[in-house]
Parts: sequence; C-alpha cells; structure tokens
Amino acid sequence: MDRASILGDAIEYLKELLQRINDLHNELESTPPGSSLTPTTSFHPLTPTPHTLPGRIKEELCPSSLPSPNGQPARVEVRLREGRAINIHMFCGRRAGLLLSTMKALDNLGLDIQQAVISCFNGFAMDIFRAEQYKENQDVHPEHIKAVLLDSAGFHGML
Repeated sequence: MDRASILGDAIEYLKELLQRINDLHNELESTPPGSSLTPTTSFHPLTPTPHTLPGRIKEELCPSSLPSPNGQPARVEVRLREGRAINIHMFCGRRAGLLLSTMKALDNLGLDIQQAVISCFNGFAMDIFRAEQYKENQDVHPEHIKAVLLDSAGFHGML
C-alpha cells in the first residue's frame, strides 16, 4: 500500500467517526427530558458542527444508576506467598470513597502493591496478585490485613 491510499483510508475512517458522533448527538438531543439526568461535567464535541450536546444525558448511560450488590456481605481473602509477598482478594458493595480508603489502609499497613486489578462496576472488586511488605521491621499477619480491609469497607468487626 502506498502512502496516498493509507491517507485516503484514514480520511474515510475519520469521516465515519464524525458521522457516528453526530448520530449520537442527534440521539441525545431527541431524548425526552423525563428520562434524563443532568451531567456532572460539560462535554465539548470534537465535530466542527455548531450544535452542542444538550444539558442532559440518558439515565441508562450513567453508572450511578446501575444496581449494586450492597446487601451482599464483604469477602476478603489474604494469602501469604514466598518471601514477603501477599495475595489479596476483596469483594463488597460499592460506596463513595471506598477505593481511596482501601488504598490508604493498604499503604498504612506497609504494603507495596505491585500488580492489581480493581473494579468499581456493579460492586467493588479488588484482586491484588502481588503485594510486598516494604516495612522490614513489621510483619503483618493475614488476619490483621483482612480486619483492616473490612474496617475500611465499613464492615466493622465482621472478622
């Protein structure tokens, strides 16, 4: 393929993307006001058209309207690995500030998170595949880590 055909394909693709964006804008504009929420941030379209996004978005697109398993009890598993390595798996219902309080709790325990997957969609799930204790003089036991994480999630005394 020569440069001209690559450039032509790129231009066609960008035109298709702009058309999709315009179609989405039109769909959002035609949404009835009763089934919408006001956005928390403004959106500036990338299209050169003069119209802007209306002041409302569809409710089904808003993550806060999704169901959360808040009634489900929290689960925390902590496993010691070779050396000072630790694996942690945690699942509970989501709440505001949970990710921040959990990360602060892990930092206060002296744990250095090296590999993790965290999701706040439809509940709070955290899988730490490798964490190490970086405080040499302090050994943290799995039951203590579990208690601190349950406490940070708002489940006091559930150990």
